[in-house]
Amino acid sequence: MHLFSILAKMALYASVDKYLHGLFGLANDPAAEVRKLVCAAFVQLIEVRPSVLEPHMKNVIEYMLQVNKDTDDEATLEACEF
Repeated sequence: MHLFSILAKMALYASVDKYLHGLFGLANDPAAEVRKLVCAAFVQLIEVRPSVLEPHMKNVIEYMLQVNKDTDDEATLEACEF
């Protein structure tokens, strides 16, 4: 079980750059639901692996501030979680 946990973490670390690239690509999607999910993903990342977001923190903070002004209440609430 411990070995599986280690392998799962290694797989996550190896693909985190692709994951971030996908999130940044979806950040300005016209669908409010997508923007809400992008915010939720950033919130989870900052809670679990803040070092992953550290090099992108300026852009992430600016994005979250932008979504705080979103017309969709759910996206705005999710951005406030950050």
